[in-house]
Amino acid sequence: MTTKLITGGPVYTPAQVHQDGAVLIKDSTIRAVGPAGAFPTTDVAVTIDAGGRRIIPGLIDLHLHGFEGHDAVGPGLPEVIKALPAHGITAFLPTSYVAPRPLLREAIQTTADILHESPPGAQVLGIHIEGPWFSPAKTGMANAELVYPLTQADVEEFHKLANGAIRMVTFAPEQGDAIEVIPWLVERGIIPAAGHTDADYDTIHRAVALGLNHATHTYNAMRGLHHREPGALGAVLDHDEIIAQLIADGQHVHAAAMRLLIRAKGIERVCVVSDAAPVAGLPPGEYQWQGYKLFNDGETSRLADGTLAGSVMLINQMLRVLVEKTGLAFADALRMATRVPARLLGVRKGQLTPGYDADVVILGEDYQPLQTIIGGETVYRAL
Repeated sequence: MTTKLITGGPVYTPAQVHQDGAVLIKDSTIRAVGPAGAFPTTDVAVTIDAGGRRIIPGLIDLHLHGFEGHDAVGPGLPEVIKALPAHGITAFLPTSYVAPRPLLREAIQTTADILHESPPGAQVLGIHIEGPWFSPAKTGMANAELVYPLTQADVEEFHKLANGAIRMVTFAPEQGDAIEVIPWLVERGIIPAAGHTDADYDTIHRAVALGLNHATHTYNAMRGLHHREPGALGAVLDHDEIIAQLIADGQHVHAAAMRLLIRAKGIERVCVVSDAAPVAGLPPGEYQWQGYKLFNDGETSRLADGTLAGSVMLINQMLRVLVEKTGLAFADALRMATRVPARLLGVRKGQLTPGYDADVVILGEDYQPLQTIIGGETVYRAL
């Protein structure tokens, strides 16, 4: 049994920050957390000195389309898996895109095949299908001709293609009979997420009663709030059952709107996601992706008409945005990128607590990791 001790920096636990703390790991599990002097070192095989940097749980991204030119759903998945630990992401849901049905089927099946023998790197916790089950009025960057209502037969076919790996489905509950599919999703452990939706308040309220508990990139591609008809956004804000995604890149949502969302929902009901496009991590320029022309200006990814097309920022840097632009405490921002998504998925990750998976990041002052440990093994170390 391999024993590691990470020490020499502040350790962020759910209850407190141990300013001079330590994390004890045995094999793939966290065994103890506390003040640095509380641990005997006789059985420690490896000691890792954080050098005063923050020691945090690994980041979890529920909504990531790709990175460094590779799609997260399809043959590019292995490259995404290998690249993410350098940014502190230890687990994620590769997220699909709206495409012609044959292409989407092929991409999902390829992803399922890759998951049988994933390379070392960030752990895939399931597949997130975002579309084609959108409202034609809220397609975002997607081709409106390719969207249609969710049906049980449709998602069941994709779930079989994925070998049961679908973990989240984003859809517009007001379209067709989509709302009736929610209990079927819940029974199979698939998280139903309202997104790209023009639903009114009452429709989301009904969906919540059936088991809806998540909202995809809150504010974006969603009917907004009106004081006489609160809309989808009002329903997300009003229902404690819903965990609300937030793209915290400072571009998709104004800082004041981010503060309002966090104030309304509370830290434990907001989940930071990247919505990273495959052009994230690439130099600014013009790129072709799945028939779309994307323009990466270093801060955003956009179509030629200016429509936002995913983000170019990963969630480690979104922590910086939350701290610097909204005034949120780092510990609170961190919970929204670790503990909240882990709790939604029902996995023992996202917090430095005995018995949880040993996914640990030593985070530099620039919000870039110096070292990333997944399942007790170092998968990234800065030069």
